[in-house]
Amino acid sequence: MTTGRSKALRGLLATGAAAGCVAALGSGSPASADAGAAPETAPPSATISARGSMTARPQYTGSTSIASGAVLRVRLLGNPKAIGGHTFTLVSATVVPTTPKAQKNCFTPGKICLIGAMAHKFNPQTEKVGLQLVEAGQPGWDTRFTKTVKKGDSWYSEKKGEAFSQVVSAKAGAVLKFMCLVHPEMQRNLKVTQAAG
Repeated sequence: MTTGRSKALRGLLATGAAAGCVAALGSGSPASADAGAAPETAPPSATISARGSMTARPQYTGSTSIASGAVLRVRLLGNPKAIGGHTFTLVSATVVPTTPKAQKNCFTPGKICLIGAMAHKFNPQTEKVGLQLVEAGQPGWDTRFTKTVKKGDSWYSEKKGEAFSQVVSAKAGAVLKFMCLVHPEMQRNLKVTQAAG
């Protein structure tokens, strides 16, 4: 996060995390025991990487589509001390900060980064995240944070190599916009397609 952002909120999601996030399958994360979690033996359905460092701008790369009912694995890569923690957070396009000014102000009242931080039970005094997985709607990836819905699907990690797997429960035809609450410039879309067969 940049220096202009709140010190307390810098901890959300930034108390020492990885410089990247990958979405594919399987998990060793405690969060993977959730109802929407996928078995570790299933093959990857899609891969989405988020990379960044002190010198390289953080960004998502990789797959742009996944079948409904397939498994998505989110895994952090890189040096956990380089740029802080990451989230994989489903959001509505209406709340995404699209300009540098909006991204800088993303942690102010009523904005998605602060809303997401509170959903993760971020404690500004201790700078600790109390809830690693925020799950709304059906089990799995399907529910976005919006202007009126203050709880969507989001996963946070600050541990190098940590992974989390979960089924994409959104219906075919949906476009899941996701972002990192710690690095609001990290944004991308994932198109949900019809399952084969």
